[in-house]
Amino acid sequence: MSLNQPPNIVRLNLLDTDYAKIVAGEPIPDAKKQRLAQENYDFDKLGQHIARYRYGGINQQSRDDILCTIATTAGLFTLADVEDINDRLRHTGRFYLTPGERQQVINWLLDELGIDLTP
Repeated sequence: MSLNQPPNIVRLNLLDTDYAKIVAGEPIPDAKKQRLAQENYDFDKLGQHIARYRYGGINQQSRDDILCTIATTAGLFTLADVEDINDRLRHTGRFYLTPGERQQVINWLLDELGIDLTP
């Protein structure tokens, strides 16, 4: 962008409170953090992903992207799973998780972190 071009303004469909929640991130209980190898997880970043999922006002593809990021961080998806996801992307032209893949991540969040993403 050159200095002569006006800035590109992006309108967000978020309340200020929702934006603040996303920036702050979803709090993960200390007791749950203790159960996991803390050196393997960036709990602040994980909390921000969860908050964005909850409060971001995003579409299903973006929600699936967040769940995939969480699953990758947690080591939930095998290389075969990732290959299947990439294959679907190549064939359909869009990124998505199957209902079973979504449920796997949602169950992990509930079981391991005590965070319920169901509406």
